[in-house]
This record gives sequence, structure tokens and C-alpha cells, in this order.
Amino acid sequence: MLYDGACGVCTRGVELAVGHLPDRFHWEPFQTADLAAYGLSEAEATSSVHLVEPSGRISHGAAAAGRLLVLSGGAFALLGHVLLAPPVSWVAEAVYRLVTALRYRLPGSTPALARLPEDRPGAVRGSSG
Repeated sequence: MLYDGACGVCTRGVELAVGHLPDRFHWEPFQTADLAAYGLSEAEATSSVHLVEPSGRISHGAAAAGRLLVLSGGAFALLGHVLLAPPVSWVAEAVYRLVTALRYRLPGSTPALARLPEDRPGAVRGSSG
């Protein structure tokens, strides 16, 4: 999952996900990621969160959150399917866009980029990001 490491709201969202979802996901601020390897431009990365699946499938925005929940399995998967189904998906994307537009005005935790790589949410110990 690529997210905005300079955004406190984004960092807090990742912290919540890391604390509640299975630990099989890799979380990385887009600012430290090799965007070209994912086929993403910096403009795309700054516009929303991106879930890059092992298959190469990329979801963004509220759909990325829904796919993440589906891939988490169990009750999270059920919630993810609801989030991805219209009309809930339309509302979820509208709310996501509103939060994205206001994210730097909303309270949040310390942005991930202000932390050492090993102290970032979801970091694998001994990794650089």
C-alpha cells in the first residue's frame, strides 16, 4: 500500500490498519517508493492511496481500502465487499475525495516521513522503507 507519508491523517490511517489487519501487507510512503516500478507517476501517487497487489492490479482511493479489506479475509472481507459495491462505493469515494482535499487541515499523528524508516507504520524491521 502506497500512502502519503507527509500526511498525518494518512499516517494515522495506516497505523490503524497495521494494528487491526493481518500483517501480510507492506506499507510504504509514496515519497520513498520506486513509483516507476509500480507504473505510477508522482501526480497519481499524490492524488490518493494506491494498493498494488502481487498480480499487478492497482486500486486507488476508497477502492484501495475496499480491496485491502477483501484481501484481509474474514469479517474484513465482508466489509470490503460492501465498501466496493454501489451505491456504497460512490459514497465512499466521495467521502475519500473530501478527506483527501482537506487532509492537511485535519488532525493526525506524526507524519511517517518524520520518522526513521524502521519506525514507520507497517515497517519491516531491518528494511529501508
